[in-house]
Amino acid sequence: MNNLVIRRSQLVEAVIVGTPTTGLRYKFTEIPNLSRNNIILYGVEAYSAAELSVSPSGKTSIAAADVVNITVTLKDSENLEFVYQMPLYDLIRSNNAGFITILQPRLINLTDCYIELNATSGISAGEVVLFNFFYDFATV
Repeated sequence: MNNLVIRRSQLVEAVIVGTPTTGLRYKFTEIPNLSRNNIILYGVEAYSAAELSVSPSGKTSIAAADVVNITVTLKDSENLEFVYQMPLYDLIRSNNAGFITILQPRLINLTDCYIELNATSGISAGEVVLFNFFYDFATV
């Protein structure tokens, strides 16, 4: 059973800006309370249009068929890629028996994290890849 104690969670998005291009890094949108390099990420899940068709900011989510063409890289506060090119498909709960991906808790810098497109067919400019980050604030 997947029981996760959620301390805090927030939807974050990576926007496909301009013409979709393979190999280009699309960084996560800055969120002031998450972007100050002071959150400890301990879990993550992703969504396609099948789970959440429109982001809270009103942008269209990536189609479910396109998640197989996207990878995710997460960087910690030391700029180390602790999750490197993980298939987006693996982060969608309905694709992995309903489990949230649990991470070794890491202090991250949100705006250094990014997605990459491995193919662009079916992906449009302005679409977003949505994530739910499970985190806590770092105590300094």
